[in-house]
Order: sequence, then structure tokens, then C-alpha cells
Amino acid sequence: MEALHHGTSMVGAPCWVCANHRNLRRALELHNCSSQAFQLKACGESKLRMRASSSIAKSSAVLAMSNFHAQSLQALYDAQMVHHISNSKLAVGHTQADHNMKVQQRQHAAHDYVVPDFIPPFTYKSNPGVQEANKAAVKWAVHHFESILSPENFQKLIYEAKFHHLAGAMYTDAPISRLEFAIEFLTWLYVLDDESLLQRSSVQELVQFQLEIQLVIMSGFPQDKSLQDNLKKCVSIKLGNEFAKDFVDNVLTQATGKDLLGTGYGDPLSPIASAFQDLWIRAISVMPEGWSLRFAKVLQRDVLANFLESFNLHHNICPSVSAYTQERRSNGIVIPPIVLQEFLQDVFLPDSIFDSLPMQRLIDATADVICWDNDIWSFPKELAAGEEANLVFLTSKEEGCSYNEAAEIVTKMMINKCKEMELAAIELREYCKIQELTTSQKAAIEHYISCCKHGVSGAHTFYSRSSRYKNS
Repeated sequence: MEALHHGTSMVGAPCWVCANHRNLRRALELHNCSSQAFQLKACGESKLRMRASSSIAKSSAVLAMSNFHAQSLQALYDAQMVHHISNSKLAVGHTQADHNMKVQQRQHAAHDYVVPDFIPPFTYKSNPGVQEANKAAVKWAVHHFESILSPENFQKLIYEAKFHHLAGAMYTDAPISRLEFAIEFLTWLYVLDDESLLQRSSVQELVQFQLEIQLVIMSGFPQDKSLQDNLKKCVSIKLGNEFAKDFVDNVLTQATGKDLLGTGYGDPLSPIASAFQDLWIRAISVMPEGWSLRFAKVLQRDVLANFLESFNLHHNICPSVSAYTQERRSNGIVIPPIVLQEFLQDVFLPDSIFDSLPMQRLIDATADVICWDNDIWSFPKELAAGEEANLVFLTSKEEGCSYNEAAEIVTKMMINKCKEMELAAIELREYCKIQELTTSQKAAIEHYISCCKHGVSGAHTFYSRSSRYKNS
């Protein structure tokens, strides 16, 4: 993305960017963030939707409370940017012609870039019901997103990008009703990524947007201590303990007051948060609490990581290759679709299996391959646009080699990760032999392994065919 597959932070001059990042972080620490809409099939969903519906309106109060401080934060950043720009090369003599030349150089480099030959060592397969499932998924997307996307972007995202091909390749055995959900979820992730990166140009908007998404995640289990601690951990690692406390307190104030999954709230959520609320209700209404909490924690972490990628894009924070590869695993939001496999097969793995080292190695290696492959395919388009947070660009910069040579290096990294996936799958099967698993849980293990392998081959095929990755 491009969130599943879009690494798009921009790189600035390391000296002042680092200083700016520290100032931004201090400012953040002072910031007191003061359908399917058509028919729900599970019989328990209507009851779940009626649980104290009106209090979701309180989320708007939290967002309003954050306005003053968010605006102050934005003003601080704007002031910093004026100072930095005044001392930049552009301000001391670079002309528009210089700028145009750089743009032309990027475009020429993008034109000369060649995607390396890479054939995933896993068989490509597609769910035979994908076309039928996509019909309902498109209607869902029209309902939720047509009003917020430009006609051009809506055409590209919903019709031309062909996310259903990616879903069909990842979930080859999912029943059609659940495959519809998978296509809708992947579509939502891509819209989330695009809107977060392209449409929200201020700190205030980014924070408010993230508050809504995290509130919906928490609303399913507002009293769960592990979910509260996980949210606090995710925020504090990136933005500091003080900001984490304010952010989490604002979310929990709303989420713990009353259940917030009803449909009769006052002020509506943003369309993207509303679409996610629909998906969230449908999933947790039919799945065990253990899986729902697992999925919630993964979403908390990865959606926040994607939010911070948007933050980096807007504030020119430069990652190293080592930092980027770690962050890419989360900000690509690839792991939630993998964990979704349990929902699609209507089975729940015990924590002893899911949290085991072999399972986590398999999932992490899969996410790495999918995200790095994405960077290879999206590189010319991102380079032409001046976006530098891409593994190919960063590798070229650190290794002092050409972009094509860097892409070959990344391809070798991917090949090694595929081997790691194979070893992890073998270890996982061996580990499960000593566990007391039901027949359905043993089958779920095989579905996980299949999802990971088919996900790699499916994503590679998707990147090569989708208009989303064409540098036009």
C-alpha cells in the first residue's frame, strides 16, 4: 500500500530534518488531543449494532477538543519550515530552471529503470468465485467512497486497480460471502492509505483522522486492558509517552463510556472511518473474542504505522534502510490481511500457535517480500513524483549504486526471504505436531501457509498488471 503497497515518505536533508523531528516530537508531546450497509447476514449483528448507539457522537467532541492544540502544532511546524526553506539551496539561488531540470532527471531515471526478473517460488492461483464476489464489493465501495473521491481517483481505485485479483490470489479457498468481505477490506486499506497520504495536509487532520480509526477499533472491546496497553505501546514507541497518554486517554474516554458500535449516532464518522466501522462490526459479530482482539491489536499497530508514514511524508523525515525495512513491515498494512485468513475460514487458532516463533517468522517474512516487491514495482512512479521513501531509492543511496543495481539487491533480499518463508512453514508444521489441535485448527495452519505463499505470488502478479503501478 502504496499501504498495502505504497512506501511514500519523502527524504529531506539529514541535518535539519533530524532537528525538526525532535522539535516536532516535543510539540506532539505537548499536544493534548483536547454495509456492509445493505444487509447484515449474521443474526447477532443487529443486536450488536443497537448497543448504546448514540455515544459515537462523542467522538466529534474529542476531535473538536484537539483543534486548538493541533493548530498550534501546525503553526509551530510551519514556522520551522519557513526558517529551513530560507536557508535552503533553493532560497539562496536555485532557479525554477534548476528545479525543472531535477524533475526531468527524475523522469529520465524512472524511464530508464528496469524491473528485475523475479518469479516467486510459489504457485499462482486464484479463487474461482472472485468475479462474482467483486460485484457486491464494488457496490459496497460505491456506497462508502464515491462521495469522497474525485471521479478520476474513484475510477482508478475501484475499477482499474483490480484489488479483487489480489484478494482472489491470497484467499484461494475462501467462500464467496467471505471473499466479498476480503475485497472490501483490501479496498478500504488502499483508500485509507491514499487519503491519509494525499488529502490530509496538516497535523490537525492527521491526528483527527487517526483518532476516529482507533476509536472504532477500541469500541468493540472498550474495557479490555490488553487492547488499551497495546494502543498506548504503539503510540508511545513513535511519539513519546506524554503524547501517548493524551492520545490514548482521548480514545478511551469515548470508548469506555458506552458501546459505540450502534447505527444511530449523531454526528457521523468520516466516510473512511464509517466504512471501517461497517467492516469491523461484521467481523467481530461472528468471530470469537480472542480472534477479534488479535485482529484489533494488529490493526492498531499497522494503521498507526501507516499514519506515521503520512507524518513523515509531510515533514520530510528521512529513514535509513535498516529503519525503513522494519517500519515497512507495519506501515504496508500487509499483516492484517494475513490474520484475516482465520475470519475467512471461520476458525480461531490458539495464541500458543499464533504467537509461536515459526508462525511469526512466516508472517513477518511474507510481509517483507510483499512490501519490498511493491517498492520495486512502484519505484519509477514514486521517483518521478519525487518520493524517496522506497527501498530501491534508499538502497541506491546507501550503497552508492544505480537504481537498477539497487533493485537487483532488493530482489536478492526477496529471494532470501522466500527461503525463510519455506523454512518457517516447515518449522510451523513440526511445532504443531506436538500441540493438541483440532482438525479445523490443523486445516487453518495449512490455510495460513497457503495464504502467505499465494499472497506473495498473487501480489507480484497484481503489481505487474494493475494500473496503480504504471508510471504514466
